[in-house]
Amino acid sequence: MSKKAWISMLCQDEAAAREIYSRVNDYGLPVQGHFWRDDPENLEWAGPAGDLSDPETGLWIIYGKAEDLAAKSVRQGLSLLALTVQGRRRGRLSTMVLCDTELAKDHLPWPLQEAVITGPDNPGLGAKITARANMPDRELPREYRFRCHALPKMGLWLEAGPAGQDWNGVIFGAAGAEVEAMGIGKKEEIPEKSVLKYPLRDMRLQIGEKEFTAWAGQNVLSSEDSAFIKLKGTPEALVFGAYGGEDDAPELFHLNLV
Repeated sequence: MSKKAWISMLCQDEAAAREIYSRVNDYGLPVQGHFWRDDPENLEWAGPAGDLSDPETGLWIIYGKAEDLAAKSVRQGLSLLALTVQGRRRGRLSTMVLCDTELAKDHLPWPLQEAVITGPDNPGLGAKITARANMPDRELPREYRFRCHALPKMGLWLEAGPAGQDWNGVIFGAAGAEVEAMGIGKKEEIPEKSVLKYPLRDMRLQIGEKEFTAWAGQNVLSSEDSAFIKLKGTPEALVFGAYGGEDDAPELFHLNLV
C-alpha cells in the first residue's frame, strides 16, 4: 500500500504552503492538506479527521510558527483531532511538526508529544519524512480505551472505557468545559437511551491547578462497554476511570489537551 502525507497549515501562508507541498512531493509522497480553521465552537478541528484516519495516510505534518502552536484554542483543537484519529486507527499516527523556532517536546500538548519536531529547512527533512511515513502506528495505552465523536448536529461527545479489567462504576469529566449529558453503552456507539445507575452529576474535582466538572455512575463497564459524555465548550483537560463510590479512591486517567 502506497503511503501519503497530510499537511495541516496552521498559518494562512499560501507561499509557504506551496513550498512545503512541493518539498514533500519531491520526496516521493503524494500529499494533501488544508489550512487550519481555528473555530472550536463549530468543531472545525475535526474537518480532516477522515483523511488522517485513512490507512493510506502514513504521516501527519503540522506546519506553523511558535506563536501558532502556543495559541490555546489551536492546541486544544490539535489535541482533540489527534485523539480522534488515534481512536479510529487504534494507534498513534506518525506525526511531524515543522516550525521555524526550536521547540522542546514538552511545548506540545500531550497527545502530540511523540511527534518529531524539526525546522522546514532541515537538510535531513527528506529522510525524516520518508522514514516517518513508512512507520507503523504506535500502540495506544492498554489500560483504557478513548475516542472522540465530533458530530455537527449532536456536538462533541467523548467515549472512555476499560481495555482489560472491568470498571465497577465510572467517572468522566473535563476542565474548561461542562458535562451536559452522560450515557453508558456498547463501545463506539453513542447510546440513544441509557440508564445511569446511582448518578452523581456536576461533581467538582481538583487535580493540580485545574478544576474538573464530572459525572459518575455505578454501572459496571466491561471491555465491550463505554461511558459517553457530551460537552459544552472545548476542554482543556479530561479525566476518567473506574469509580466505586464516595468511599473508594477513584482510579483516574488524566489527559491534558493544552
